[in-house]
Amino acid sequence: MKVRYNLVVGVVLLVLGAVCVFLGLWLAVLGEFNPAVIAGMVPMLIGILYLVRPYFWVNPTSVAIPALIGPIRREFPFQTLEVNGGKLVAVRDDGTRKKVPVARWLAHSGDWAVATTPGIADGGAQR
Repeated sequence: MKVRYNLVVGVVLLVLGAVCVFLGLWLAVLGEFNPAVIAGMVPMLIGILYLVRPYFWVNPTSVAIPALIGPIRREFPFQTLEVNGGKLVAVRDDGTRKKVPVARWLAHSGDWAVATTPGIADGGAQR
């Protein structure tokens, strides 16, 4: 199951970046260069990527976290998946516990609710 980024965070980053770029370009038109043009591009890019890229995937036996930019992907295998204070914890076959580096506030709320439903995340349903 695909869990997307929180839409609000993506839109806020996109808007803040666009405002910085606009104000920086406005100053450039007035004859003064401002590095806000370059600095505004970074949150704009991150906001766009938050809106189009998945945050993480919950598979029957692992959680996969793709990089925001590029093809790199981290895997966290689990026997069961637990929620602990807005974080996911992967419990392996031997009982070891590993925190998965994802946060509830950064995930789309509907996707998070479905992904953390008991029986769905631990391989009870095929996606």
